[in-house]
Formats: sequence, C-alpha cells, structure tokens
Amino acid sequence: MDVKNDATQGLGEAIEEKFYREYTVKMIRNGRLTTLIAALSTFLPALYLWLVLGFKPDWNVIGTGWIIILSAFFIIYFVEPLGYYPIMGLSGIYIGYLAGNIPAVRLPAMMAAQTAAKAEQGTKKGELAGTIGIGASVFVSVAFVTVAALAGTRILAVLPQFVVDSFAFILPSILGAVMGQFFLKNRLFVALILPVCIGWQLAPIPGILRFPLAIVSAFLLGYLQYTFITKRKKS
Repeated sequence: MDVKNDATQGLGEAIEEKFYREYTVKMIRNGRLTTLIAALSTFLPALYLWLVLGFKPDWNVIGTGWIIILSAFFIIYFVEPLGYYPIMGLSGIYIGYLAGNIPAVRLPAMMAAQTAAKAEQGTKKGELAGTIGIGASVFVSVAFVTVAALAGTRILAVLPQFVVDSFAFILPSILGAVMGQFFLKNRLFVALILPVCIGWQLAPIPGILRFPLAIVSAFLLGYLQYTFITKRKKS
C-alpha cells in the first residue's frame, strides 16, 4: 500500500513539475511581454494627439485627470486580482486584464468552459479549461466588436426601441447567470453573500468602497463557512 501511495505521489509531483515547466513558465513570460506591450500601446493615442495633431493639455489638466483615475481605481487595483484569481487562475488573469470585460464576458466564459469540462476551479484541469474558454471569448468578442463598429449604427437604427432599452440589462443578466452557477455548487454561500452585497450596494457609503467591501465580505464568509461548517464535516 505504501509503495502504491509513493508511486501515486511521485506521479503527481512529476505532472506538477511538467505543468510548471512547460506551461506556467512560458505563460508568465508571454503574459508579462504582452501586458507590457499593451500598457505601452495605451500611450499611442495621446502621443498621436500631441505630436501629430498638436493637442497638448497642460500639466494641471494631466495631474487632475491622473488623481481622479487614481482615486477611482487604486483600491480596485489590489482587490480585483485577489477576487478573480481563485476562479480564473494566473493565465486567466493575464488574458482577462489584457482583453478587458472580465465580469461581463471573460469570467462567465471561463466558468462555462470549466462546467462543460467538469473541471473544478483551482485545479490544473480547471485552469486549462478556463483558459481555453476565455481565449475563445476573446476571438468571439473581437469578431462581434468589429461587426458592431462597422455596422453598429445602422443595426441600432432598425431595431425596435424596447430591444435597445433591453441592452441596459445585459450585465445584470450575465452576473445573475454567474451567481446561478455558483448557487449549484455552494447554496449556503450564495444565500449569505447575495443579501450582504445588496446591502453594501444600498448602503449610504462612497461608491468606490462598495466593490472592495463586497470582496472582503466574500472572503470572510468563505473562510467562516470553511472553518465552521465544511472543515467540521470533513473531520
């Protein structure tokens, strides 16, 4: 029995080492490179306006804009990766922040792929399945955005007004579907965190604090549930 366990453990360690060497290392290298290129590319429109068209705001305007952006995204810069990483993994974080639209598109696509592949979140299989799903969503998004950019105005002009008005409910619908997927896996957690998040949303607090407080609440509830319920059941 000990020989069998040792062999199984050795095989698992070999798979872990191969996964790290052939996938994780290359993914981190390519992720850093593409993210750096994307970050530097964001300066191109401003440089074009300044160097080619001659539009150059003074430093007071630049500083004011920078302070507004910093105050709006400083906390999210730290909180969002912590909130998304357990579900998306490292590769999903790289692709998600490069492509954008994480809560509306990338996260649902990743979870749908993991569900279809019957892969648990936080596992190597889950990370690979989720990466394939989020990668496919990028190509689909690019295709539809291209079509919308070329023909969007004409399409919107012929759509009934109630269809145009319904676009405002797209994000809540997607988030509701994600919540439904979580509910099938952990009914108690969803039943607890949903009213907590609604409470933070309705609370008379600055809007910048609502998302971080929801993430912290989710961490605390998850920890308490695991410590006092899940862990005790296992023991």
